[in-house]
Amino acid sequence: MNTYREQVNNLQEKLVDKIKNDDRTGVKISGYRIAGSWAKHTILRATGLNPIDIDLVLFVTGDESLREDIGRLHDFVVSYLEEIYPTKDIAKDVDAEGKTKAITIKFVGTGLHVDIVPVVPLEKPADYVWQPERGGGGRYHTSVTGQLAAAKTWRDKNSYYTSIVRAAKFWRNYQELDLLSSFTIELMVAHLEAHEGVSSNIEHGLLRFFRLISDSSFPVITFPRAINSVPASYTNPVFIADPTNNENNAASKLTKAGWDEVKSKALEAYETLHIARTMSDLDSTADEWKQVFGPKFNVEV
Repeated sequence: MNTYREQVNNLQEKLVDKIKNDDRTGVKISGYRIAGSWAKHTILRATGLNPIDIDLVLFVTGDESLREDIGRLHDFVVSYLEEIYPTKDIAKDVDAEGKTKAITIKFVGTGLHVDIVPVVPLEKPADYVWQPERGGGGRYHTSVTGQLAAAKTWRDKNSYYTSIVRAAKFWRNYQELDLLSSFTIELMVAHLEAHEGVSSNIEHGLLRFFRLISDSSFPVITFPRAINSVPASYTNPVFIADPTNNENNAASKLTKAGWDEVKSKALEAYETLHIARTMSDLDSTADEWKQVFGPKFNVEV
């Protein structure tokens, strides 16, 4: 883990320094923060198919015209990366296609992926930013600090929360349910903790998680401390609100076909884990769990 931290810190320092000393744009960095699963303590160990993925959020201020043009801003960040890593094949190791919400730089040696996320602070509400939507479809308002604070609250309330989320993500990866984001998994587990009480153990939390997804009626998930309300209409099969803004659907990538597949796999997992509870010996129980999570799964994911 120290190697990953060193790579991120080095990238962070050099990128901020490049932007600070560049008079071409008028853009400045008022702050930066590591976010995502790394900061929420729910990241999984790296595997060949699932590398360590860290979000580096840059709080951008300065040139109003450039801040309004996320495409130009991304182009500048890519040019800075080319200067910082002159021996790196930027076309191969940096993904900024479509001007999505993040620019991903890949470190082949360690397998680390860093998502560089430029955001623009808002005057109101405090601690909120506008952030480009994935795929270049527009922008939305959210709070990076608010999301991290919410995750800390959930961890503090239940010592099993992190392990439940990690196990659910392990299941997602093994079942190749790529449209089910880590963020939506975290939010579903948090919803259950808030509405059904604190999980008594990891198994209990996972059974509730799989039951929630596989039930015929999935609730609209919102958070009481978030700003705004769920839109009157939306096109996705489910709505799982951002814990800082109920207008944002964290499940916006999920299609109906994708959600149907998630539901089907969740039902299989729910039934298999119940069968595992009836087994008389530990080896048989473990075999059932491995049908759900894969042969390399253990409780300490």
